[in-house]
Amino acid sequence: MANQKTDPGSGLSREPKTKNKIIYAVVVAILSAVALLTGRYSMTEESQQNQDVTVADAEFQVHVIDVGQGDSILVCADGETMLIDTAESSAGTKILDYLDSQNITDLDYAVATHMHADHIGSFQKVFTQIKPAHVIEPVYQDSLTPTTKTYERYLDTIEQTGAEYQSLKAGDSFTLGNAQITVLAPVTEKASSLNNTSLVLRVQYDDIVCLFTGDMEVQEEKTILGNLENLGLLKATFLKAGHHGSDTSSGEDFLAQVQPEYVAVSCGVNNKYGHPVQSTLDHLAVWTDQVYITAQQGDIIFYYDKDTKSCNITTSGKES
Repeated sequence: MANQKTDPGSGLSREPKTKNKIIYAVVVAILSAVALLTGRYSMTEESQQNQDVTVADAEFQVHVIDVGQGDSILVCADGETMLIDTAESSAGTKILDYLDSQNITDLDYAVATHMHADHIGSFQKVFTQIKPAHVIEPVYQDSLTPTTKTYERYLDTIEQTGAEYQSLKAGDSFTLGNAQITVLAPVTEKASSLNNTSLVLRVQYDDIVCLFTGDMEVQEEKTILGNLENLGLLKATFLKAGHHGSDTSSGEDFLAQVQPEYVAVSCGVNNKYGHPVQSTLDHLAVWTDQVYITAQQGDIIFYYDKDTKSCNITTSGKES
């Protein structure tokens, strides 16, 4: 109840100012208390909801599998599945066991970010048991075509699976469940190295964006940054750091556009490259303190629940 002002010449009487002030103060106190209690209840309820959401409940999941010095990432959206890379050939059993633990019996998409052995090494072992409907790889110039046995096995495996096969570049897109996936790189097929041919996938699900960068290096990061149309697409909730946390990737200018809230680094324990390097960790620390490393934390799972609009990360932990 607010003080009611009257015209002194109107003949209407006014309540004493002191009484008005007391009533006003009481009303404000009551309303404030109700608002505070309601707010606290809402926050507590939301917090409880977030805590109650499990990986199995979440409609969208990213599993960064602990495969040692390499990459293998399972993305699930509304029951559809995509496996990005299969690490070295020695990781095949680990990947199959992990997929089995998630009840994965087939894949909608298999993605080879680029043709290095620590990204395509287990294609043969994995896909003789679990068939992908689609296989996706980047475009690249003929001069970069590998001549390795690993690459030959990769080609043979694709042919044997009978999967639909596509080479993609920046601007291409596809869907996984309700997730919209946009290719940001390679920008052209003229990349200078296999690392810079890496497929960079922007995956948007509801209110969140995940960025998967393969082994993309600073040179290709700058190419992406030079395309003004890309700048609005780079900001991401979750980033899979490029090239296992090497100092060749995750440049400051690139991270300034991505501004990640969560970061996963996939690398091996005591690897000979020293990944992730301290300078890269320092660059990431400018934007987030939520950096998870498979060599330290094991399997990393980022998941999102669209009902509560909540993001969470859990890890398997490393055996001592």
